[in-house]
Amino acid sequence: MTGTVKMDRARRNLLKLAGTMAAAIVGATVPARADHDDRGGDGGNSCFLRGTQVRTPDGYRAVEALSVGDKVAARFAGFAPIKAVDGFTLERIAGKWVGHARPVRVKRNALGENMPTQDLCLTAAHAVAIDGALVPVINLVNGTSIVFETAEGRDLLEFFHIELAHHDLLEVQGVACESLRRPGVDPCLPLLGFNGHRSELRSRVRSAMSVVVDRRQPLDLIRDTIEERGLAFVRAA
Repeated sequence: MTGTVKMDRARRNLLKLAGTMAAAIVGATVPARADHDDRGGDGGNSCFLRGTQVRTPDGYRAVEALSVGDKVAARFAGFAPIKAVDGFTLERIAGKWVGHARPVRVKRNALGENMPTQDLCLTAAHAVAIDGALVPVINLVNGTSIVFETAEGRDLLEFFHIELAHHDLLEVQGVACESLRRPGVDPCLPLLGFNGHRSELRSRVRSAMSVVVDRRQPLDLIRDTIEERGLAFVRAA
């Protein structure tokens, strides 16, 4: 890796430290709430926006068209029958999308070539599989290739989740996305996530200091790689 790339990473993470520090300070002054932070991900809000394409034995089908008993492509179980498929409507609150179901848009090629094959919209706590681990997509938001969905002109968004007999990975528009995981169920892969803003702050410090000594943890490396890929797309545009 070139010195320029390392210096760019250090500058980028130092700039993002300010925002993360401000959020941590605000978080410390807000009374604790069960839904206050959605960065860890518990698998209970693993939902796809209406229209999302899920692979089945007959090709890709829209998530809202799937029913209990239909088979979908699962990494560990092969083509597995759906145990449950349910939907909910997310409503904009005071002009904003908030909470663990806040929508996040993963743009085409954000995670790799044809990953996803087209823009993919998930709830914030929904985890995707990267480098042998599950990462809630909110931990990967970078403002370029992975962004908070604004859905301008809409006050309601319809989401659906898919539950299998066992927690697994679904093939969704070229991305391995987790199926619904009920509380207390072990994930099919190790789960990586920030446990609040202070955890993210420490991650940014590690990435900023990696130009001197690289002590980044797996999630830091994943996030940095995806951020750098997103910035490369912006420069090439």
